[in-house]
Amino acid sequence: MSVASHHTETPAADAAKLLIRLGLTILMVALPCVGVVARGAIYVLMPIGAILILIGAVVGAPDHGPRHLRTALLSPAGLTALFLTFWAGLSLAWTPFPGEAAQRFAQIVGTTFLVALVAAFLPARTRAVDLYLLPVGATLSALAMLVLRWRAPDWFVGASEFDDSLFERSMITLIVLVWPALGALSLREHWIFAAGLAMLAAAVALVGFAQIGLAAMGAAAFVFALAMSNPGALARILGFIFAGLVLFAPMLPLIYAPIFHWTGRDPGAASQSMLIWRDLIISEWPRLITGHGFDTANHGLSLGYLPPLTPKSLLFVIWYDLGVIGAAAFAFLTARIFRLAARSPAIVAPSVLAGFVAVLTLSFLGVATAQIWWVTLIDCAIIAFIILIKGIYRTQRPAAPMTERALDYDGEDAASAAALRSG
Repeated sequence: MSVASHHTETPAADAAKLLIRLGLTILMVALPCVGVVARGAIYVLMPIGAILILIGAVVGAPDHGPRHLRTALLSPAGLTALFLTFWAGLSLAWTPFPGEAAQRFAQIVGTTFLVALVAAFLPARTRAVDLYLLPVGATLSALAMLVLRWRAPDWFVGASEFDDSLFERSMITLIVLVWPALGALSLREHWIFAAGLAMLAAAVALVGFAQIGLAAMGAAAFVFALAMSNPGALARILGFIFAGLVLFAPMLPLIYAPIFHWTGRDPGAASQSMLIWRDLIISEWPRLITGHGFDTANHGLSLGYLPPLTPKSLLFVIWYDLGVIGAAAFAFLTARIFRLAARSPAIVAPSVLAGFVAVLTLSFLGVATAQIWWVTLIDCAIIAFIILIKGIYRTQRPAAPMTERALDYDGEDAASAAALRSG
């Protein structure tokens, strides 16, 4: 076979490769870096990067896109996500803030559907060079945050609320995206660089004195270490724990209140939040079934309908907005995602599990769960993990000389086993 037959890229294939590379660079490098200095960067860069990737993937004419999307939507996790979306949309009928809630619902659904399309149409295998994009972006953003935190300009650290500070928002972005970045470095066996990036991320959380950020980093690092030996068993245990927390969340304030009163101490901010949750459960217990409607907790808190110390935890929000039906669906979805993570290749399973635990820890401890930027960040992390999983097949040298079946971004097997495992 001639050498020319090994490289038969058409102009369309070159354009597809360029668009995908540009989109990934925007998401994995520009988004975490520009987000350090511009609060609204994520709202602009995320859709631009995702659309460029999607256009490039479609130009590459992958046959697997519709099939992968259909398979994902008809899987147990996909059907649960669709039901949760349906229930959230239905709850707009009884939310006290239908206009604002409908707008936020449309934004979340639109962004998530765009990410689903990107996931379905992405080429089956990731180029090795693209695995380095997120580690580069995470490293640069961490260094920038350390420098700015040391100089402490008011525009960077001046806000008092956790999710209102640009530093802390950038820190949350790093805590979420560092795990697929570490997975990419581990996949390429750059262990020293992976350790250095992990220490940079930990240093950012330390200099910010952010207890929630440190808790998320610590929990995720602990899971990452444990998952190195038996990720499957650990994933099943974590799925049981986190799904149980979601399903039985209202029991927490009901149990906590009498124990706290028994101690006779004055309630701090955290204790007051739990006591407020307990009072809301007792006074509005019929709402545990249907919830108050999508986005009621967020708007109720911002407009003063709820006490200032009302919990911001996802555990409270899911129950207050969507009731037991929405909470049960979310608990089942959480368990399914952990099960899917258990089935991911062992080489990337630790980073997948650690990333999911970091996201859930931040959400359960009350960080920005109702904010559009948080949902957009999660969508970006999903793309990062998909790129990571599809990069597994670039880590081993072929046993035989390369043939035209050696796949690339612009020439790939539609039936590859690198199909997305996230359901």
